Amino acid sequence: MAALGAASGCGGDSGGEDGGDDSAMPVDGEIPQGDSVALLNWLDAGGYVGWPAESAVHAGGGPHFGDVRTFLSDELIDSLEAGADQHPVGSATVKELYGNGSSILGWSVSIKLADDSAAGDNWFWYEYYEGNVLADGDGLAVCTGCHGGGSDYVLSPFPLQ
Repeated sequence: MAALGAASGCGGDSGGEDGGDDSAMPVDGEIPQGDSVALLNWLDAGGYVGWPAESAVHAGGGPHFGDVRTFLSDELIDSLEAGADQHPVGSATVKELYGNGSSILGWSVSIKLADDSAAGDNWFWYEYYEGNVLADGDGLAVCTGCHGGGSDYVLSPFPLQ
């Protein structure tokens, strides 16, 4: 895992400025929601690396900065295996972004927030690349515009390769 110094790039660690502990950090691969700093810390710590993933880094097929590797939450894997039209709340993807090198330079994240996708409005989108937050919010048109062509806003080929 490439250490990005993500906490300093986004305004502090999850323990706050008082140097508190990280006891609020999720465990067992649970993805933090509603707190961009906690999410970035979780990503930088590799909280998703136990999820099912593509077997290798490969050239990305979209606007995600060159080479990528995608991880899918267990909820999403189960839904895709069942051929569901709508994925359950908590379904999530994490895409590692490599640019043209071999080190992780950022991530793209999606999380399903409600049973009904509501034309993408009930998906949370987050993208961080080379020290910059490029997307951070629910139903972002820049994300739903492309992902709307997928299986309930998921474009990753399945089964994972």
